[in-house]
Amino acid sequence: MEKRLPTLISQLYHTAQLNPSRPALIFEDTSISYDSLTNAIKRLASGLAELGIQKGDRVAILLPNVPHFCISYYAIIAAGGVAVPINFMHERTELEHQLVDSGAKILIAWQLFLQQVLPAFQAAATCSELLLLGDRISKDGISLTQLISRSAPLELDSSLSESDTAVINYTSGIADEAMGAELSHEAIVFNAATCIDMFNINPQEKVIAVLPLFHPLGQTFVMHASLTAAAPVVIMPRFKPKEVIKTIQKNSVTFMPAVPGMFRAIMDIDDPDIDVPSLKYCISYGGHLPDELLFEFENKFNVSILKAYGLTEAGPLVSATRISRDQKVESNGLPLMGVEVQIRDSSGHILQPNQSGEIFVKSPSLMKGYYGHQQETDRRLQAGWLATGDIGYLDLDHYLFIQERKDDIISKGGFAIHPREVERIILDHPAVNEVAVVSVPDSMHGSEVKAFVVLTPGSTLSDKELFEYCQNFLPIYKCPRYMEQIASLPKSPTGRILKRLLRQTTSGKKM
Repeated sequence: MEKRLPTLISQLYHTAQLNPSRPALIFEDTSISYDSLTNAIKRLASGLAELGIQKGDRVAILLPNVPHFCISYYAIIAAGGVAVPINFMHERTELEHQLVDSGAKILIAWQLFLQQVLPAFQAAATCSELLLLGDRISKDGISLTQLISRSAPLELDSSLSESDTAVINYTSGIADEAMGAELSHEAIVFNAATCIDMFNINPQEKVIAVLPLFHPLGQTFVMHASLTAAAPVVIMPRFKPKEVIKTIQKNSVTFMPAVPGMFRAIMDIDDPDIDVPSLKYCISYGGHLPDELLFEFENKFNVSILKAYGLTEAGPLVSATRISRDQKVESNGLPLMGVEVQIRDSSGHILQPNQSGEIFVKSPSLMKGYYGHQQETDRRLQAGWLATGDIGYLDLDHYLFIQERKDDIISKGGFAIHPREVERIILDHPAVNEVAVVSVPDSMHGSEVKAFVVLTPGSTLSDKELFEYCQNFLPIYKCPRYMEQIASLPKSPTGRILKRLLRQTTSGKKM
């Protein structure tokens, strides 16, 4: 008889069986054991089944970083359903789109989100029940905690298979509307198991959840890899730099996966005596982390930052710096064990080392496809390979270097300009705090270079001064012809700069 691979929920139950009294989650001053966690999961799974959730039904989660996110996530899966984590910072129209697009039957939300949630819930025809977390439940919803307490534990559904869809994670930036990447149990189990092995996650470690748990890395690494390895997850309800430091100190946290903006925010804390002796490793994911910031952070806190690369459609990790090997400047490390990476030109030919092209990925953790969007699935998944839309190269040692999003490259008069190269130069100017370089239409060259600049407090910088500064380091055709000073750059909840929104802003003063 062929041995079946574990599902997400069977894997969690197995760890809980071996470690019933060990802490699984730590939230503020509360420690939740594996036994208490799985008991709540089984009870909520039973409650969801009573509300009509059957195998394959989608259930949306709109919760902040709280223990009930983890409970809800695994309970949906234990009931045979598909979890649909949604970014709680979305506006009503995007919430409605994801509820409708996923065909969610139930929405689990925090009561404080009710004002934005209720209109979206009411507009989603398939959504029949609203479960609310909180003390004051409106007439429109059912109390999540009461449903858990009154339901009998549900035994695990033996028909659940590793190939079944476990999660639909929505991703933006690939189209005008977000699309849901379907990930199977085996895809997430593989990615999480690789994280455990590669980063040596074990019961002696503690992993802090500063990333939102709706984020793909928040689910795969912070939540599932940690809980599978019996490493407690220390949950931060929100990212506040000073609170993060206090929580690391209080709980002796050893691992912190984060996005680049979080490292900058922690570095900006005005306290030269901050010390986090327990923290050993940080993982930087989801955007470009300048090497200057990496070295600054490592030196100040005596930790190692391991740069990683991935995307929602890949489960999400594709490559990462190894603990046991030296880093290479600007590299995002080596492909994970079992993951293949190719660099291809525009005709689909495989390129040699150190040649730039589109990154293609083949991995056991790839998505099944975009839920309900077969045409886009066929465009991105090609004979078992994922076309990432990212440009980069592999060096002779197979280290991966990410250069740009394919859609972000500026084509000006026949020249290809990589915005990141221009951004690095501008960021070195003492008056510049943040910058994003994008393409804007131009009648002569087809496209022109535009820089959106956030100045450091109290600084001034004219268009002419910035242009002349760039000329000292860049060919003239790469220097921004347009500049716009703005108070802040539009970003995703995890700190990724949303250049698609900036490209829609085409106004600018010629320099």
